[in-house]
Amino acid sequence: MTKKEKELISIPITVNVPYRFAAGKYMTKFLMELKNNGKILAIKCPKCGRVQLPPRVVCAQCHVKNDEWVELSHEGTLVAFTIMYLPLTDPTTGKPHKPPFVYGSVRLDGATSVLDHLVNIEPTMDKVWVGMRCKVVLRPQKDRIGDLSDIRCLEPLPGQKKPRG
Repeated sequence: MTKKEKELISIPITVNVPYRFAAGKYMTKFLMELKNNGKILAIKCPKCGRVQLPPRVVCAQCHVKNDEWVELSHEGTLVAFTIMYLPLTDPTTGKPHKPPFVYGSVRLDGATSVLDHLVNIEPTMDKVWVGMRCKVVLRPQKDRIGDLSDIRCLEPLPGQKKPRG
């Protein structure tokens, strides 16, 4: 005799779960410098020299305590990107970005790690490429709130042409 399976019924709902968490000493310093002075600070490992953004108390590679702060340039090189065709919810606002759009990783001059963010460029392979130079665009100082949304986007530096190949 076969046992009849019960039909499972699902009810799609959206759950709003607002929360706050402590940024910690290092991330607080990073966010406050960004908010108040428009500076991008990273942390340098005393052992291997790795410059990490966002700053971390302990080097991700050497596992030693970091305590040397360095100011980074607002310019860097796009090292990876994707053209998004599905909505992506911004974790700082809770609002989805309407596709298509470009999301990329830029290595700011002087950094070892990368900063991931929206890239303000037409989302076509003709317009974006690995190696493209970009700059960080901040909110106006009066509108900054002390979180990662103070970085509006990455923007390509003017006058570049995509290399052939």
